[in-house]
Amino acid sequence: MRESTNAKKTSRKFTKKTIEDLKPTETRQIYYDEIQPGLAVRVSPSGHKAFYYYYRPGKGRITPSKKIQLGTFPEMTVEQAREKARQMAAQVTNGQDPARNLREAKEAKTLSEVINSFVEQHILINLKPASQRLYMGVLKNHVLPSLGKIKIEYVSHRDIAKLHHALRKTPFMANRAVVILTCFFGWCERNGYRAKHSNPAEDIKKFQEPLKNEFLDVPQLEAIGQAISALEATGEISPLPAAALRLLLLTGARKMEILSLKWSYLNLDKGTARLPDSKNNRPKTLHLPAPAVEILRNMPRFDSEFVFYSEASKQGYISGLQAPWTLVCEKAGLKGRWRIHDLRHAFASAAINSGASLPMIGAILGHKRAQTTERYAHLCQNPVHDLAESTAGRIAEGWAKATAAQADDSPPGQVPADGNSQPESTSNGILH
Repeated sequence: MRESTNAKKTSRKFTKKTIEDLKPTETRQIYYDEIQPGLAVRVSPSGHKAFYYYYRPGKGRITPSKKIQLGTFPEMTVEQAREKARQMAAQVTNGQDPARNLREAKEAKTLSEVINSFVEQHILINLKPASQRLYMGVLKNHVLPSLGKIKIEYVSHRDIAKLHHALRKTPFMANRAVVILTCFFGWCERNGYRAKHSNPAEDIKKFQEPLKNEFLDVPQLEAIGQAISALEATGEISPLPAAALRLLLLTGARKMEILSLKWSYLNLDKGTARLPDSKNNRPKTLHLPAPAVEILRNMPRFDSEFVFYSEASKQGYISGLQAPWTLVCEKAGLKGRWRIHDLRHAFASAAINSGASLPMIGAILGHKRAQTTERYAHLCQNPVHDLAESTAGRIAEGWAKATAAQADDSPPGQVPADGNSQPESTSNGILH
């Protein structure tokens, strides 16, 4: 449809009434606002009225003019149209093209769309199965329902903080969501979905997570060992799961580190297992004490590279220990919901109570970060207190011996150090 091409622009001071009074003609007419430059209203022959913003995205009249529809009248008010036009005028002043910005915004991917790429290119490639399940669960159940429809470049620090606060009743999950989003947006920056140094999940203050203060003690560990033997003797637990549980008790290893052991990893003469990969995506040396070595020497050898071979498993080794572990807990009379992973915590607790330092515990368990081992810091208080007591006792004992010896060597008539007489002074005032 043709627009009016009158050389002289028709201007009006836009108000609700002046626009209502604009009458349609046989051709489309354009009227400009006298207050906001570039703001216009177009009136079609049918009487339809719409606000537009006209501009040149460059300097000089040689640059072609562009227009953007802002909204229709009367659904959009004059004030709303002027505000939109002012915003676009500011973009033009800053050297931007509002039409291009709008087009790119429409084409921009949502967080939900980008997460699909994150899953395929990072989670499924770089993370272990347990971490994959955690990431996928947090993203599916918490992140996508809250942030999935937002354009990836517009997700803000406030959006992340709001999600974190909404999960405050489950501090562990709230903190994991922030950690996972920090990783996700770092990946977005590296892959061009967001500008560099724009990670909105950084600097979110984590909630205090309740520490696990209760660990399996030595009597309970002994009861577990006895239960394994009793259940294996009656055939309720087969030898392979029984051996795996014993190794978890003796090494502090992660469950999958034991179950996925290959014979080629083992050096039983040195008492080590060299794991080429671990949860931290780096090689790890698993230390095997003498009882663990003895268990492995007596293991049956199947026609398989795996120590804990299972013909029924897709992986080629035993996939889980939950069923035998439940039987062991019942047989041992353990109360409460103890997990297989609690054997790892129990190993760390026993090591600390025998005097081991946190760095040593972290090295044995294969922790990548010192903060991970810090969860056991409160367990160090008893050994530290005992060490302080014994050290102070030895020092005090030394003092007592020195004081007694001094009293025995005092010349006749001299008052011992614990007497009430004042020390004498020489002529130069020095006490002796």
